[in-house]
Amino acid sequence: MTGSGAARIARSGLVLGAELGGGGQGRVWAVENRLINKTWPVVYKEYKPDAQRQLRTDALERMVAFLPGRPVAVAQWLAGHTAWPAALVTEGSQVRGFLMRQIPDEFFITMPSGHRKVAGFEFLLNSPTYVNKMVGNVTPRQVFGLLLALADTLERLHGLRVVVGDLSPKNLLFSLSGARPGCFLIDCDAMGLGGDWVLKPVQTPGWQLPGGEAPDTPEGDRYKFALLAVRLFLHEQHGQDPAELRRMDGVVADLAERGLSRTPTDRPALADWLDPLRRAFDSAPRTWPVAAQAGPQTVTVPAAGVPAAGVPAAGPAAFGAATGSTRPGAAGPRRTAGGPVPPQTPGPFPSGPHNPSRSTPQRAPSSGRGGAVVAWIVLGIIGLAVWQIATHMDAWNSGGSSSGGGSTGQSRIDSADTREEQATALHTLLAQNAGRRSGVSDAVQSMMNCSDLQENRQVFEDAASARAGLVERLGALSLDRLAGELAPDLRSAWQSSEEADRAYARVVDDVSGNCSPSAVTGSSAWQDAASASAAATAAKKHFVAAWNPVAREFGLDTLAWTDL
Repeated sequence: MTGSGAARIARSGLVLGAELGGGGQGRVWAVENRLINKTWPVVYKEYKPDAQRQLRTDALERMVAFLPGRPVAVAQWLAGHTAWPAALVTEGSQVRGFLMRQIPDEFFITMPSGHRKVAGFEFLLNSPTYVNKMVGNVTPRQVFGLLLALADTLERLHGLRVVVGDLSPKNLLFSLSGARPGCFLIDCDAMGLGGDWVLKPVQTPGWQLPGGEAPDTPEGDRYKFALLAVRLFLHEQHGQDPAELRRMDGVVADLAERGLSRTPTDRPALADWLDPLRRAFDSAPRTWPVAAQAGPQTVTVPAAGVPAAGVPAAGPAAFGAATGSTRPGAAGPRRTAGGPVPPQTPGPFPSGPHNPSRSTPQRAPSSGRGGAVVAWIVLGIIGLAVWQIATHMDAWNSGGSSSGGGSTGQSRIDSADTREEQATALHTLLAQNAGRRSGVSDAVQSMMNCSDLQENRQVFEDAASARAGLVERLGALSLDRLAGELAPDLRSAWQSSEEADRAYARVVDDVSGNCSPSAVTGSSAWQDAASASAAATAAKKHFVAAWNPVAREFGLDTLAWTDL
C-alpha cells in the first residue's frame, strides 16, 4: 500500500465557501462547485501550523490512496459511513490539508432555536429531559440500534486494519431518521491505517484508556465502545457502572463489563456484540424506566461553584449527575472519569473523480441479652475486617484505590511516596487549576446579557475539558498517606464543576436565536448547572478543610474554596 495513487488538488484551484468550524488541528471550509463521486458536496480541512509541523504526509497519502484501491462494494461502504480523506490539497510542494465528503444531511439536528448542528453522540449523553428537547424522543430501542450500527461499523473497520483510536462522542454522529438508526464517523485523518498514523494519536479527556494504555489498537476501540454503551444508559458523560444498562439487557451489560476490563485481551471483539445487540434492538422497550425520566431540581445559580440563594449545598439532582454515589439499582459505587465532549462542526468524506456542479450499613437489632449484643458486635468487627481485606485486594487487582482515586497499575496501599512528596504533587496539580473559575464566571455573566454566546460556549467547553483533564491527572496521583477524604472531595468538586460548565454550554444551545435574560435563567440546563454548582461548592469546602492543615504542615499554599 503506497501513496503513489493519492489524488492531489492545488489549493489555488479551490473555491472556498463558508467556514464550517475548526479545532486544535485545523479549520474546515465548504468547497463550492465540486462533488465527490459526482454525488457528495465537499469540504476542505486545512491543518494549522502546529499540526502541519507534526503531519506525516506519507501516512495521509496512504489514507487518500486506500479507498480507491478497495473493491467497489468495500469502497462504497466506507464512503457511506465515514468522512474518509479523498484528495490531498497542496500549495507548491507542501501538503496543506485534504478534501472529504460533507456530513450527510441526516446526521444533523435542528435546535429549538432553529439552528442546525451536527448530531454528535454527545447530545445523547444527557438526561432524557435534555435529549427530548434537543433531539426529540430517543427510545431505549433506538439507543440499542445506534450501538448495533456502531459495533458493525467498527468491526468492519478493524477488518480493514483501521483503528479509530480517539473513539469518543466528539467524532461519532448519529441518525434516527431511517428505518434503523445509523452512525457516521468524522475526523478520519486521526485514525490509524495499518499501524500508520497521520498525527500522533490523542484521546479525548474522560475517554482515555486505563493504565496509560496506548490508543492505537482494536482492543482500545473495544474498551471505548463498552464505555459508550454504559454511558448512553447512564445518560451522562461519566461513569462505568453497567447497572442501568443491565436493567435493559443483561447479556449486553455482561459484554460491556468485559469490555471495560483493564486487560485488553479480555475485551470481547465487536463481532461478539452484534447478535446480542440485534436481540436487544428487537425486544427493547420504547420508553425509559421511570427513574430515568426524573427531572432536575429547580434551583438557580449565577456562576459555576457559586450557589444562589436557596440552592442546597448537597449534590446534584438525582438523575444524570456524576458524583460517584450509588444509584438506585446499581451494584456498587459508580466509578467516574471526567470527560468533555462538545458538539463538533463538520468535516467529512472520500473518493472518486471531482466534477464541477453543485448504600448504608444496617444497625444490629437491639436485644436485652448481653451475649446477643456481644455476638452482634463480634460479627460486625469480623465483617468489617473481611470487607477491608476484600476492598484492598480489589484495589490491588484492579490497580485502583479503595478511597476512590484513579488507577496507576499498582496498589496505593504500598505507595513509596512520602507524605510530603504526595502533598507536593497534589499542590502542583492544584496550581494548574488557578484562575479557571473567574473565566467561567465572566462567561456566565456575558451569557446572561446575551452577549457573545458562541464565544461563551467555547469558554464553557474549554473549562469542562480542562476539569476533565485535572480529574484524570488526579487519578494518577498516589495520595494514600494524606487525609482519606482529599482525593474523593477534589474529584467530586472538579467533576461537578465540569457538569456545571457543560450545562452552561447547553444553555447557549437553548437560547441561541432567541436570547433574553429570562430565557437564560428559565432554561432547564440552567437548573442543571445550579444543581451541579451546588454540589461543587459543597465538595470544595470539604476539600479545603482537609487540605489546609496538610498545606500548613509542609509550607504549601492554603486555599479558600473559591480558589478551586
